Amino acid sequence: MTNSEELSDAAEFVRKLARDGTLARYARAVGEQERRWLRAGACEIAFPIVFGKVTRRMEHNRGHFLCATAVERLEPDCLDRFHNDVESVLDHLFDRAEVPIVNLEGWLTMCLQRATVDGHRRRRGERGALQRARPPIWLQRALGNDPWLVALAEAMIDWVGIETTAGAGTWPLTSWAERRAAATGDHSGGEGATDRDVVVVLAAMQLRQRWYQRNIEIPLGRKQAPVYAARRTETGAYVEPEPLLLTERHERDDAVLRELAATALDTIRDRVRRGERPEAVVAEVLGAVFGAAPAGGEMDRSPGAGMGHAERAVALVADPVRFARILAAVNELLAEERGD
Repeated sequence: MTNSEELSDAAEFVRKLARDGTLARYARAVGEQERRWLRAGACEIAFPIVFGKVTRRMEHNRGHFLCATAVERLEPDCLDRFHNDVESVLDHLFDRAEVPIVNLEGWLTMCLQRATVDGHRRRRGERGALQRARPPIWLQRALGNDPWLVALAEAMIDWVGIETTAGAGTWPLTSWAERRAAATGDHSGGEGATDRDVVVVLAAMQLRQRWYQRNIEIPLGRKQAPVYAARRTETGAYVEPEPLLLTERHERDDAVLRELAATALDTIRDRVRRGERPEAVVAEVLGAVFGAAPAGGEMDRSPGAGMGHAERAVALVADPVRFARILAAVNELLAEERGD
């Protein structure tokens, strides 16, 4: 028996179970090997339906007209999306096929949109991204409700939640530049203007650091890193490219310092409440907390490229003028909390 005949047998058995209303229950009861055989048979049925009803339309909308002609002509990223949609439809089928289904192809066609949308949201959730790529109201206001910037924010929220990468860059600036030109009427800005708009949107997103880290930074960091080819110089030597950074160095420094400052303030507050002198507490806590910064936090700096957190803390405590300012600021915060 050929492989195609085996698949046809599996597909017919799936149809029979579906007609009997026992497909979902049977699939849950059998072993892993037979379950894979059932999914292969169901895939044979769902494969042309998903391509004809979902993939072809989406590829046309993207302008991928060659991809829309046949599965064999799908580009790698488009093929990945197609496989994801097929898997979503199969998951839906094996979860819901608990009543008799006489026309399985018709039933699958009716549930395509729901199954693929649910699958898309589930995959985004697994990556830590928002399930719906909608900019929150506060972000829209921060962007001045500018239609293009709000649309760009939505595209960025959507982008971080999918597996597709942008080659050697972080964002797909080429396609977004085309959308920008259509939205703004500016056909001369190109990728440079789009990149500047991305910076504007990122700055607005970072007004709420926790939201930004959870919904943008973390899922973006889960994208597969692009494979770089070493660059060859005029002398024939190969030079490794600069690493692709998802956040700027100063942004990571600021995040670490904010976290350390919050820890230090909590410790100072507790010890002052127990009756200890603020001057002694502030000096000791600054050195202890900032000296406990992550050991690898400075590894991407070249030797001698500025002081680390511990050295800066020691310098602040040793300088009477700067330490006096820090002490005054801490006392003011504690007084505000007490209601003085």
